[in-house]
Amino acid sequence: MFDGDDKFTGVTASELSGWGWSVGAYTNVNIYVEGDGSSWRATAQDVRPGGTEFTYTSALPVNGAQPGSVTATAPQPPVQVGQPGLTIHDLGANVDLDALAYALVAAGVTVDEVCVIGNVAPAPSVSTTKPHTLGCLAAAQAAGATMRSVLAAMSKITPGVLAVVAVYTLGDGTAPATAPDWVDSPDPRPTGPMAPPASLPNGVWKYDRLVQRVATLNDLQPEWSRVATQQCLAVLSAALVSTNPYKDCQSKPIFMSGQADVPEASNHDLEAIAQNPGWVELNYRPRALNPSLRDWYIGDPRCAASVGTNGLLQCDEYPFFATEQGGGLATPAPSLKVIDGEQNQQQGVRYSSFLSSCGVQNGDPFYAIPIPPATTHVPTLQICNP
Repeated sequence: MFDGDDKFTGVTASELSGWGWSVGAYTNVNIYVEGDGSSWRATAQDVRPGGTEFTYTSALPVNGAQPGSVTATAPQPPVQVGQPGLTIHDLGANVDLDALAYALVAAGVTVDEVCVIGNVAPAPSVSTTKPHTLGCLAAAQAAGATMRSVLAAMSKITPGVLAVVAVYTLGDGTAPATAPDWVDSPDPRPTGPMAPPASLPNGVWKYDRLVQRVATLNDLQPEWSRVATQQCLAVLSAALVSTNPYKDCQSKPIFMSGQADVPEASNHDLEAIAQNPGWVELNYRPRALNPSLRDWYIGDPRCAASVGTNGLLQCDEYPFFATEQGGGLATPAPSLKVIDGEQNQQQGVRYSSFLSSCGVQNGDPFYAIPIPPATTHVPTLQICNP
């Protein structure tokens, strides 16, 4: 399983099978390659009712297990595992669990507060108290519970919960971690949209390998890939739309309107998404299928400054008209802003090119994540993630 540097990196389920190791017909196994790849842990459980989960860890105590030993997980997971099989989680391309735990403990953030913050993270199943929150509460009540064991319990159920906890407690990493004010409110959830952090502290967010993957998949310059990857992780985590931002940023099509070519259009899109974070995820719909009039915004006072400019100024709409979320009949109503007419037209050209290049069909979901204003050298990027 080691690479040339004695690291557990790049190992796949098919490789393990080729080496003669595979899981049983009724066993669900998860292997977590940790940190820089120098350690790993694994859980295994019979998927039939009543099956006990067991944990092995190579270096750090977790789930009641000591390094080098197999132990019944403590506490047992509150949610029954699903299908048999093997999943390998590369935590070197994820939020660093240990670094996040250290930052939280050092700043006095409690495990109870972490459970409350984690509950706002999206989960595959919709419920008031989410499965990863149940896992968090159970882990917090176990004998010998630590911040690390609590975070590990949550991330096993919903991998993206660590990203949400990191965004809401650490932000851009320039200040010590802190729990948001709404954690102690009677209805503990954000009172409004959260602005994505302008940067992500690389000590907690491990994204170097993700940057390489995105660059390779989409034939991007390394610097452009780094900007795109950080912006994708920050926006998806803050918007609370992804159960696994690290996975989605390398597997879903993303239209990234640029700053070097269409800054006014991109910044309007960013402003609109800041007001309605759900607009980061759109569904393509051809213009001809939109039941709204194409010029539905004529007469709207937000477009008044474009009147009589002979197209030099135009009224930009977001979400785009050629989406299920766009047009005059959409709810919520799209954002409108007068911008440079040429940039408005060019963004439309680039959006059409993205749809064609990435094979986005009617009804298909995609992410719209504009390049941040500070990176003025980065143009519009088509992240197809084939």
